[in-house]
Amino acid sequence: MLKPSLRFVFLLCLALSIFGIAAAQDAETTLTIGINAEVGAYDPHSVPGSIIGNRIFHMIFDQLTRTDSQGVVQPMLATAWEQTDETTWVFTLREGVVFHNGETMTAEDAAFSLNRLVFGEQESAARSLFAPFIAAVEATGDLELTITTNAPDPLLPLRLSTPLSAIVPQAYVEATDFEALQTAPVGAGPYRVEEVIAGDRLVLVRHDDYWMGAPEVAQVIVRLIPETATRVAALQAGEVDFITTVSPDLVDVLDAEEALRVDTVPVYNFMLIYFNTNMGVTQDVRVRQALSLAIDREAIAEALWGGRVRVMNDYFLPGEFGFDADRPIFAYDPERAQALLAEAGYAGEELPFTPPSAYYTNGQLVTDAIAEMWEAIGITVAYEPLDTAAWADRSLGGQNVATLQSFGTSGDPATNSVVQTWASWLGQYYTPSDEFNTLAAEAAQSLDPEVRLANYRAIADIVDADLPFAPLYQSVEFYSMRDGITWTPHQEFYIDLRPGAFSLGM
Repeated sequence: MLKPSLRFVFLLCLALSIFGIAAAQDAETTLTIGINAEVGAYDPHSVPGSIIGNRIFHMIFDQLTRTDSQGVVQPMLATAWEQTDETTWVFTLREGVVFHNGETMTAEDAAFSLNRLVFGEQESAARSLFAPFIAAVEATGDLELTITTNAPDPLLPLRLSTPLSAIVPQAYVEATDFEALQTAPVGAGPYRVEEVIAGDRLVLVRHDDYWMGAPEVAQVIVRLIPETATRVAALQAGEVDFITTVSPDLVDVLDAEEALRVDTVPVYNFMLIYFNTNMGVTQDVRVRQALSLAIDREAIAEALWGGRVRVMNDYFLPGEFGFDADRPIFAYDPERAQALLAEAGYAGEELPFTPPSAYYTNGQLVTDAIAEMWEAIGITVAYEPLDTAAWADRSLGGQNVATLQSFGTSGDPATNSVVQTWASWLGQYYTPSDEFNTLAAEAAQSLDPEVRLANYRAIADIVDADLPFAPLYQSVEFYSMRDGITWTPHQEFYIDLRPGAFSLGM
C-alpha cells in the first residue's frame, strides 16, 4: 500500500498527466490534407490565379470581401461599402484586425496592398484581373479606403472577393526581400505559415488573434501527393485526414468505407482544350473546329465520370448572368471534322498535345481519350502529358499548341475567364478583336441587364466563330475525408477552415 504522502503525489501526478494530455490534444490538434499540386510561391499579388492557389491562399489571407457558398458577396476585412458616384467606391474596414506578425491593419495597409497588386514594380500575373478596372486606391481615413475605377464598375466588390487581392502589412512587405516573400508571407487569415518544404509540405499554425476567433484546428499540414492512388491510400491508412481531387471511379469505393466519406460540389469552373491560334496546325480555324467536333463529350462524361459532370453547352455556367440553357451541347461530328481537315488542306502535320498529367481530377484519362478521338479523324497527335511544373512553364511561355485547361468565374460573366483571361498570359494564344473587347468593357460597366445580355451573347458568337478553345464539361470536385469532419465545400475550390465553417470532430 502506498503511504499517504506518496499516494497523494501519485494521484496528483496522474491528474496532472491526464489534464496535460487532454490540454495538449486540444492545443495541438492537427489536420493533415493530401493535395495534388503546390502553388510554388505564396505571394498572392504576383502569381496567376489557380485552383491550388484558391485552396491554399484562402487559409492564409483575407481580402476586403468574400463570396459565400451560394456565390453572394459578403463582408470580410471590409464591413461595408458604397458607390458614392459612378467611379468611386468607399469601403469601411474592420476594426482590430491583426496580421500574423502582430501588426494591426489600417486603411494604409489596404491601400498599399491593392496598389502593389495593380501598380507595383514587380510583375504580377494576377494584375490583369484588376488593372483594367482600378484607376486609384487611397486611404481616406484610418479605416476608410477609397477606390476609383476607370469607368463605372458595379462588380468591384465581387472582383475583390478573391484572395489574389489579399490585404498584407505594408511595413513587413516593404522591409522584406521580394524573393523571401514567396515563402514567408504574412496575411490576416486564419493560419500563418510556419514552414514551406518545396515538393513536400506546407505547415500552417493557427492565428490565435484572428478577427473571427481562433480556428478549431491548431495546425494544418498540407502534404503534396500528386498521384491520386497514393493520396487515396494515405487517407485509407490514416496518414492524412482529408484529400482533394478524388477521381470519380473511387467515389463509391471511399464512400462505402465506414470511417470515410466523400463530398461532391459542382464548381464555378469548366474544363476545355485551348488552342494556339498563332502557331502550329491550330492556326487554321477549320482545324480547330475539326478538333472540337471530334470530341465525344457525352461519352467522356459517362465513361470517365459516371455521368457526374455536366457537358458544356455554352461559354458561361448555370447561375451566371447570360447563361443560355437552351443552347445544344457542343457537337460531336467526326465526319464533319474530317471534311473540315480536308478543306483546310491538312496533310498529317504533327499536333503537339501537352496537357498536365496530374493537376486536374481525371485529367489524364480525359486527355488519353481525346488524343485517341483526334487520331481517329486522321490527326497525327504528338501526345505528351507533362508534370505540373513543366506544364505550367510551357503554358506561361506560350509554347502549347493544344492543352487541357480550366476556366473559372466568380459568378458573373464580367469575372469569367472567357471575358478576362486574354489580357493575361493566355493572350499569347488568342487575341480578341476590338469588337470583343468593346462588348466586354461595355457589359462590365453597364447597369442595364438588356445591354449586358446582348453583349455577352455577342461575345459567345465571336468565340463560336474564332474557336480559341473547345469547352468540355463543368468541373466537379470530389473531396474525401475521415468521418466526423464537418465543413461546406465551396464552388471556388476554397478549403475554408474558419470558425463556424469547419469542425474536425475529434
